[in-house]
Amino acid sequence: MWIWLVLGFLYIINALTAIITVFRSHRDISAVWAWLLVLLLLPVVGFLIYFVFGRKLRANRMQDLMTQRLLGIDDLVDQQQQALAAGQPLIGTPGSGGVSELVRTLLRADDALVTTHNDVQVLALREAFFKQLFEDIAVATEHIHIEAYTIRPDAIGHQLRDLLIEKAHAGVTVRVLYDTFGSHDLPNNFWKKLTAAGGQVERFVATKLGRWNPRINFRNHRKLIIIDEQLAYLGGFNLGKEHHGLPMLRDTQLRIQGKAVAVAQARFLMDWNGTSKQQKVKNVDVLFREPVVTGNTTMQIVSGGPEQQVEAIKLGYLGLINQAKRSIWIESPYFVPDDSLLDALTIAANAGVDVRVMIPKKANQILMAKASLFYLNQVVANGGQAFLYEEGFLHAKTIVVDGKYVSTGTANFDIRSFKLNFEIAAFIYDHRIGKTFQKLFLADMERAMPYTQKVIKAKTRPKQLSEELSRLLAPIL
Repeated sequence: MWIWLVLGFLYIINALTAIITVFRSHRDISAVWAWLLVLLLLPVVGFLIYFVFGRKLRANRMQDLMTQRLLGIDDLVDQQQQALAAGQPLIGTPGSGGVSELVRTLLRADDALVTTHNDVQVLALREAFFKQLFEDIAVATEHIHIEAYTIRPDAIGHQLRDLLIEKAHAGVTVRVLYDTFGSHDLPNNFWKKLTAAGGQVERFVATKLGRWNPRINFRNHRKLIIIDEQLAYLGGFNLGKEHHGLPMLRDTQLRIQGKAVAVAQARFLMDWNGTSKQQKVKNVDVLFREPVVTGNTTMQIVSGGPEQQVEAIKLGYLGLINQAKRSIWIESPYFVPDDSLLDALTIAANAGVDVRVMIPKKANQILMAKASLFYLNQVVANGGQAFLYEEGFLHAKTIVVDGKYVSTGTANFDIRSFKLNFEIAAFIYDHRIGKTFQKLFLADMERAMPYTQKVIKAKTRPKQLSEELSRLLAPIL
């Protein structure tokens, strides 16, 4: 009898501790209930999980990331905010409609500078991306800056490292910033020859525990490469051959030339200086110079992360969705929207907008895949169309609206990308780029199966239940 009394007492203590622990940290209500569920159903073990995945970054670390200046473009941001306040649209695209409101939102939420005269090339296949990337790195003469989530010690990873070593020996400044969790396969000596050649390597928000970082829930999912301040890569491709054993041929990467390169450079240097303790970049003026004007694409590069007061990338997605008149086509490896995004898609579909969502049929994270299907069910029930991509792991993260406006980058269409990860996305206001992304979506539809009400109703009850239960953990997955 006394054993049950002791166990009951311990469970009450566990419950009270769980409530205090979760409510001490400011979170939205869905995340609070999800963590309470974990802590209450898994006494002791739940606290170990929370210690690794649930705690926030230290206040001083968050402050390091928040207080980095925009390194030379602050004045331009102020000028654009004043121009918008004076009624100047900043976007000169004919028929841009409500885009100026979206531009204003992103400029205020993230100091996302509007840049024009960019030349943007869209790379959608892995082989084409790596071929072009290695060619560009090979001709670098000044600096190569790489910010990556996943670098794999496979043939591609070794080829990249060896090329960086060669460039470092040639006097090119090489800086590599990577995420410990995403690049957990890298052996400890992987970068030894590069650092010996003069290259600089940092792990994002690393601790003395190395890859056993108790803050691994906050992952740097940004993927940027800047070469000689004249060229930037931004997109979803990881620097490796496969994604957890799944063939990953289809993704999206932007190759950018023009004024937006300086914004990408600023983002890299903010992250580098916010992470590095010994090798901070202080003389940044030499890294910013007027680019050769090559194109006509107008765009904003928007960052997202847990240090932000508002979820800038999610606000951008909402802005795109809310101004759609004809179509909203979304591709994402995972589809776990919050209520605001799901409601926005529902309103659009009910208003006659062509809403389509595509995710991969096979994914590497089982719970996320099941939660994605739950939300895909809601899209179909509310008048949208859904598709499951069948040729490998679809890793593209794009939204194209009315064939005119596009967002693409590293952020999945899920709560983690909006609240927990450090992400980056390009918002592009260019009909030509919009048509390119429409064509890519239509080509992907040929490799996808329709996910219809008939498919949904054919599921067994246990399968439906697994999707519903996975959805409960969606806010913390």
